[in-house]
Amino acid sequence: MFWFAPLSLLWSIITIVVFSKESARIAHATHQISVSEATPLNTSRKGAIDSGVEIEEKPSLCSLLGILFGSSLAAGYIVSSIALSMGTSIVNNLIFLFFRELGGSNTVCGLTVVVTVLFEVPIFQMAPQLLRRFGVVGLQKLACLAYISRVVGYTFIPQHKVLLVLLLEPLHGVTYAFAKTSGVEFVAELAPKGYDASCQGLLVFFLGVGSFLGLSLGGWAQDALGAKSMYRLYAGVVALGLFVLMIVSRRRDFVVKKVPEHEDVKLEHDKNIDSGSERIASLVEVEC
Repeated sequence: MFWFAPLSLLWSIITIVVFSKESARIAHATHQISVSEATPLNTSRKGAIDSGVEIEEKPSLCSLLGILFGSSLAAGYIVSSIALSMGTSIVNNLIFLFFRELGGSNTVCGLTVVVTVLFEVPIFQMAPQLLRRFGVVGLQKLACLAYISRVVGYTFIPQHKVLLVLLLEPLHGVTYAFAKTSGVEFVAELAPKGYDASCQGLLVFFLGVGSFLGLSLGGWAQDALGAKSMYRLYAGVVALGLFVLMIVSRRRDFVVKKVPEHEDVKLEHDKNIDSGSERIASLVEVEC
Protein backbone atom coordinates (compact mmCIF):
# COMPACT_ATOMS: atom_id res chain seq x y z
CA MET A 1 0.00 0.00 0.00
CA PHE A 2 2.96 2.33 0.58
CA TRP A 3 3.68 2.44 -3.15
CA PHE A 4 0.33 4.08 -3.82
CA ALA A 5 1.69 7.32 -2.34
CA PRO A 6 4.58 7.82 -4.83
CA LEU A 7 2.33 6.63 -7.65
CA SER A 8 -0.22 9.23 -6.64
CA LEU A 9 2.50 11.89 -6.59
CA LEU A 10 3.62 10.87 -10.09
CA TRP A 11 0.04 10.98 -11.32
CA SER A 12 -0.39 14.44 -9.78
CA ILE A 13 2.73 15.70 -11.60
CA ILE A 14 1.49 14.32 -14.94
CA THR A 15 -1.96 15.78 -14.36
CA ILE A 16 -0.73 19.26 -13.48
CA VAL A 17 1.61 19.40 -16.51
CA VAL A 18 -1.07 18.22 -18.92
CA PHE A 19 -3.70 20.46 -17.36
CA SER A 20 -1.44 23.50 -17.50
CA LYS A 21 -0.62 22.96 -21.17
CA GLU A 22 -4.26 22.36 -22.07
CA SER A 23 -5.42 25.37 -20.10
CA ALA A 24 -2.78 27.52 -21.78
CA ARG A 25 -3.84 26.23 -25.21
CA ILE A 26 -7.51 27.02 -24.55
CA ALA A 27 -6.70 30.46 -23.17
CA HIS A 28 -4.47 31.20 -26.17
CA ALA A 29 -7.17 30.04 -28.60
CA THR A 30 -9.75 32.21 -26.82
CA HIS A 31 -7.42 35.18 -27.03
CA GLN A 32 -6.81 34.61 -30.73
CA ILE A 33 -10.56 34.56 -31.33
CA SER A 34 -10.97 37.85 -29.50
CA VAL A 35 -8.11 39.35 -31.55
CA SER A 36 -9.59 38.13 -34.80
CA GLU A 37 -12.93 39.63 -33.87
CA ALA A 38 -11.25 42.94 -33.11
CA THR A 39 -9.37 43.11 -36.44
CA PRO A 40 -10.52 42.76 -40.05
CA LEU A 41 -10.00 39.40 -41.73
CA ASN A 42 -7.56 40.85 -44.24
CA THR A 43 -5.38 42.43 -41.55
CA SER A 44 -2.05 40.74 -40.91
CA ARG A 45 -0.38 40.32 -37.51
CA LYS A 46 1.90 43.26 -38.28
CA GLY A 47 -1.13 45.28 -39.34
CA ALA A 48 -2.90 44.39 -36.12
CA ILE A 49 0.08 45.59 -34.11
CA ASP A 50 0.29 48.77 -36.17
CA SER A 51 -3.42 49.36 -35.63
CA GLY A 52 -2.96 49.23 -31.85
CA VAL A 53 -4.43 45.79 -31.20
CA GLU A 54 -2.45 44.12 -28.44
CA ILE A 55 -1.39 40.55 -29.15
CA GLU A 56 -0.21 38.79 -26.01
CA GLU A 57 2.08 35.80 -25.94
CA LYS A 58 0.83 32.93 -23.82
CA PRO A 59 2.90 32.36 -20.67
CA SER A 60 4.79 29.10 -20.30
CA LEU A 61 4.70 26.80 -17.30
CA CYS A 62 8.05 28.20 -16.18
CA SER A 63 6.78 31.76 -16.39
CA LEU A 64 3.73 30.85 -14.30
CA LEU A 65 6.04 29.33 -11.69
CA GLY A 66 8.10 32.50 -11.84
CA ILE A 67 4.99 34.52 -11.07
CA LEU A 68 4.10 32.35 -8.06
CA PHE A 69 7.66 32.60 -6.71
CA GLY A 70 8.32 36.10 -8.02
CA SER A 71 8.92 37.71 -4.63
CA SER A 72 10.02 36.74 -1.15
CA LEU A 73 6.47 37.23 0.14
CA ALA A 74 4.94 34.91 -2.45
CA ALA A 75 7.63 32.29 -1.88
CA GLY A 76 7.19 32.55 1.89
CA TYR A 77 3.45 32.15 1.52
CA ILE A 78 3.88 28.95 -0.51
CA VAL A 79 6.40 27.58 2.01
CA SER A 80 3.88 28.21 4.78
CA SER A 81 1.12 26.57 2.74
CA ILE A 82 3.24 23.47 2.12
CA ALA A 83 4.08 23.20 5.83
CA LEU A 84 0.40 23.56 6.73
CA SER A 85 -0.50 20.94 4.13
CA MET A 86 2.00 18.57 5.71
CA GLY A 87 0.36 19.12 9.06
CA THR A 88 -3.23 18.77 7.92
CA SER A 89 -2.42 15.55 6.04
CA ILE A 90 -1.70 13.66 9.25
CA VAL A 91 -4.81 15.04 10.92
CA ASN A 92 -7.06 14.15 8.00
CA ASN A 93 -5.70 10.62 7.67
CA LEU A 94 -4.40 9.53 11.08
CA ILE A 95 -6.44 11.38 13.68
CA PHE A 96 -9.10 8.68 14.08
CA LEU A 97 -6.36 6.21 15.03
CA PHE A 98 -5.33 8.59 17.79
CA PHE A 99 -8.93 8.97 18.94
CA ARG A 100 -9.10 5.18 19.14
CA GLU A 101 -6.04 5.18 21.38
CA LEU A 102 -7.84 7.62 23.66
CA GLY A 103 -10.83 5.29 23.86
CA GLY A 104 -13.03 6.96 21.26
CA SER A 105 -15.82 5.20 19.39
CA ASN A 106 -17.11 5.52 15.83
CA THR A 107 -19.80 7.87 17.14
CA VAL A 108 -17.22 10.24 18.60
CA CYS A 109 -15.24 10.19 15.35
CA GLY A 110 -18.39 11.05 13.45
CA LEU A 111 -19.23 13.87 15.83
CA THR A 112 -15.82 15.45 15.29
CA VAL A 113 -16.53 15.68 11.55
CA VAL A 114 -19.93 17.25 12.19
CA VAL A 115 -18.42 19.90 14.46
CA THR A 116 -15.70 20.84 11.96
CA VAL A 117 -18.20 21.22 9.10
CA LEU A 118 -20.55 23.30 11.27
CA PHE A 119 -17.75 25.83 11.68
CA GLU A 120 -16.42 25.67 8.12
CA VAL A 121 -19.68 26.63 6.41
CA PRO A 122 -20.29 29.99 8.16
CA ILE A 123 -16.60 30.91 7.84
CA PHE A 124 -16.77 30.41 4.07
CA GLN A 125 -19.92 32.52 4.06
CA MET A 126 -18.01 35.30 5.80
CA ALA A 127 -14.98 35.02 3.48
CA PRO A 128 -15.35 38.50 1.88
CA GLN A 129 -15.51 40.21 5.28
CA LEU A 130 -12.58 38.15 6.55
CA LEU A 131 -10.48 39.11 3.54
CA ARG A 132 -11.26 42.76 4.14
CA ARG A 133 -10.39 42.47 7.81
CA PHE A 134 -7.24 40.30 7.78
CA GLY A 135 -6.00 40.12 4.19
CA VAL A 136 -4.59 37.08 2.41
CA VAL A 137 -1.46 36.63 4.52
CA GLY A 138 -3.33 37.40 7.74
CA LEU A 139 -5.78 34.55 7.09
CA GLN A 140 -2.90 32.17 6.39
CA LYS A 141 -1.23 33.12 9.66
CA LEU A 142 -4.45 32.55 11.59
CA ALA A 143 -4.92 29.17 9.88
CA CYS A 144 -1.45 28.11 11.03
CA LEU A 145 -2.06 29.31 14.58
CA ALA A 146 -5.37 27.44 14.72
CA TYR A 147 -3.67 24.25 13.55
CA ILE A 148 -0.85 24.52 16.08
CA SER A 149 -3.29 25.13 18.94
CA ARG A 150 -5.44 22.22 17.88
CA VAL A 151 -2.81 19.50 17.54
CA VAL A 152 -0.93 20.54 20.67
CA GLY A 153 -4.24 20.45 22.51
CA TYR A 154 -4.80 16.88 21.32
CA THR A 155 -1.63 15.76 23.08
CA PHE A 156 -2.90 16.92 26.48
CA ILE A 157 -6.21 15.04 26.36
CA PRO A 158 -6.14 12.28 29.00
CA GLN A 159 -7.04 8.66 28.31
CA HIS A 160 -10.79 7.92 28.15
CA LYS A 161 -11.62 11.65 28.00
CA VAL A 162 -11.88 11.68 24.23
CA LEU A 163 -15.01 13.85 24.21
CA LEU A 164 -12.73 16.77 25.03
CA VAL A 165 -11.59 16.73 21.41
CA LEU A 166 -14.94 18.28 20.49
CA LEU A 167 -13.71 21.48 22.14
CA LEU A 168 -10.76 21.58 19.75
CA GLU A 169 -12.52 20.53 16.53
CA PRO A 170 -13.84 24.04 15.71
CA LEU A 171 -10.20 25.02 15.16
CA HIS A 172 -10.08 22.62 12.22
CA GLY A 173 -12.91 24.57 10.62
CA VAL A 174 -10.90 27.74 11.14
CA THR A 175 -7.74 26.19 9.67
CA TYR A 176 -9.44 24.71 6.63
CA ALA A 177 -11.69 27.65 5.75
CA PHE A 178 -9.05 30.32 6.37
CA ALA A 179 -6.37 28.45 4.40
CA LYS A 180 -8.65 27.73 1.42
CA THR A 181 -10.01 31.27 1.30
CA SER A 182 -6.52 32.69 1.55
CA GLY A 183 -5.09 30.34 -1.10
CA VAL A 184 -7.75 31.10 -3.69
CA GLU A 185 -7.34 34.85 -3.29
CA PHE A 186 -3.54 34.56 -3.23
CA VAL A 187 -3.56 32.96 -6.68
CA ALA A 188 -6.26 35.33 -7.96
CA GLU A 189 -4.03 38.27 -7.07
CA LEU A 190 -1.08 36.81 -8.98
CA ALA A 191 -2.46 34.96 -11.99
CA PRO A 192 -2.33 36.60 -15.42
CA LYS A 193 -5.68 37.11 -17.08
CA GLY A 194 -7.07 33.81 -18.33
CA TYR A 195 -4.65 31.67 -16.33
CA ASP A 196 -6.32 31.60 -12.93
CA ALA A 197 -7.11 27.88 -13.15
CA SER A 198 -3.56 27.02 -14.23
CA CYS A 199 -2.06 28.91 -11.29
CA GLN A 200 -4.60 27.37 -8.91
CA GLY A 201 -3.55 23.96 -10.21
CA LEU A 202 0.10 24.74 -9.56
CA LEU A 203 -0.67 25.75 -5.99
CA VAL A 204 -2.71 22.57 -5.49
CA PHE A 205 0.26 20.61 -6.82
CA PHE A 206 2.57 22.09 -4.19
CA LEU A 207 -0.02 21.40 -1.51
CA GLY A 208 -0.21 17.82 -2.76
CA VAL A 209 3.55 17.48 -2.44
CA GLY A 210 3.22 18.74 1.14
CA SER A 211 0.50 16.19 1.87
CA PHE A 212 2.61 13.39 0.39
CA LEU A 213 5.66 14.32 2.45
CA GLY A 214 3.63 14.97 5.57
CA LEU A 215 1.76 11.68 5.52
CA SER A 216 4.79 9.61 4.55
CA LEU A 217 6.95 11.06 7.32
CA GLY A 218 4.02 11.18 9.74
CA GLY A 219 3.39 7.44 9.51
CA TRP A 220 7.03 6.76 10.30
CA ALA A 221 7.05 9.28 13.16
CA GLN A 222 3.93 7.80 14.72
CA ASP A 223 5.47 4.32 14.73
CA ALA A 224 8.86 5.52 15.97
CA LEU A 225 7.91 8.28 18.42
CA GLY A 226 4.26 7.74 19.26
CA ALA A 227 1.18 9.75 18.29
CA LYS A 228 1.59 12.56 20.80
CA SER A 229 5.19 13.23 19.86
CA MET A 230 4.27 13.13 16.19
CA TYR A 231 1.57 15.79 16.57
CA ARG A 232 3.90 18.02 18.56
CA LEU A 233 6.56 17.53 15.89
CA TYR A 234 4.17 18.63 13.15
CA ALA A 235 3.04 21.57 15.22
CA GLY A 236 6.70 22.61 15.06
CA VAL A 237 6.78 22.11 11.28
CA VAL A 238 3.76 24.37 10.79
CA ALA A 239 5.22 26.86 13.28
CA LEU A 240 8.41 26.95 11.20
CA GLY A 241 6.38 27.71 8.07
CA LEU A 242 4.50 30.40 9.96
CA PHE A 243 7.79 31.90 11.14
CA VAL A 244 9.05 32.11 7.54
CA LEU A 245 5.84 33.83 6.47
CA MET A 246 6.02 36.30 9.34
CA ILE A 247 9.63 37.19 8.49
CA VAL A 248 8.95 37.91 4.81
CA SER A 249 5.71 39.78 5.54
CA ARG A 250 6.97 42.06 8.31
CA ARG A 251 6.72 45.13 6.13
CA ARG A 252 4.42 44.04 3.34
CA ASP A 253 1.14 42.20 2.99
CA PHE A 254 -1.69 41.50 0.63
CA VAL A 255 -4.53 43.81 1.51
CA VAL A 256 -8.04 44.25 0.21
CA LYS A 257 -9.29 47.78 -0.26
CA LYS A 258 -11.94 48.84 2.21
CA VAL A 259 -15.42 48.89 0.75
CA PRO A 260 -18.83 49.65 2.25
CA GLU A 261 -20.45 46.72 4.03
CA HIS A 262 -23.33 46.50 1.57
CA GLU A 263 -21.06 46.16 -1.47
CA ASP A 264 -19.34 43.08 -2.78
CA VAL A 265 -15.63 42.81 -2.31
CA LYS A 266 -13.78 44.43 -5.19
CA LEU A 267 -10.25 43.08 -5.49
CA GLU A 268 -7.80 44.94 -7.69
CA HIS A 269 -5.83 42.76 -10.06
CA ASP A 270 -2.84 44.54 -11.51
CA LYS A 271 -1.83 42.43 -14.46
CA ASN A 272 1.13 44.59 -15.49
CA ILE A 273 3.75 42.34 -13.93
CA ASP A 274 7.31 43.52 -14.24
CA SER A 275 10.12 41.13 -15.03
CA GLY A 276 11.95 42.06 -11.85
CA SER A 277 11.56 40.57 -8.42
CA GLU A 278 8.40 42.54 -7.58
CA ARG A 279 5.71 40.66 -9.51
CA ILE A 280 2.82 40.58 -7.07
CA ALA A 281 -0.37 42.42 -7.84
CA SER A 282 -2.08 44.37 -5.12
CA LEU A 283 0.99 44.18 -2.92
CA VAL A 284 0.90 47.21 -0.69
CA GLU A 285 3.64 48.55 1.52
CA VAL A 286 2.59 48.42 5.16
CA GLU A 287 4.66 50.12 7.81
CA CYS A 288 5.22 48.07 10.93
